[in-house]
Amino acid sequence: MKPASSRRTSRAAAMLGAAVLLSSCAGAPPIQPAATSRSHFEGDAYAGETLTLDRPTPGEESYRVFEAGRTGMVSLPSVRSATQEKAGAYCKSKGRAMHGLVETAARPPFIEGNFARVELIFECIAKRAP
Repeated sequence: MKPASSRRTSRAAAMLGAAVLLSSCAGAPPIQPAATSRSHFEGDAYAGETLTLDRPTPGEESYRVFEAGRTGMVSLPSVRSATQEKAGAYCKSKGRAMHGLVETAARPPFIEGNFARVELIFECIAKRAP
């Protein structure tokens, strides 16, 4: 069995490592209404690639969520996943389902000033019956 001081050191090192990993994954402003907010790619030196996912549902408000890796070591798929999870959780909190409309993602190379970034325009729609 390890001495207590060794266990504390190991635990502290593990907690520090987890904190560094989590803080380096992504930075994110709050979810905002798409109609009154500005795209994080607008006017940026590194334009993203925009993909239309679906058409808006009449009468539904659309929202904007943005995630960005804080280092060049964060992958675009992990940032995309975090963006989708955040949008899904937002809609779930309203008792609705997330419906993606438009995604803009950074294009490689992921260098200083152009780390992995994803912006998702989405709406919260009524959940479909199973």
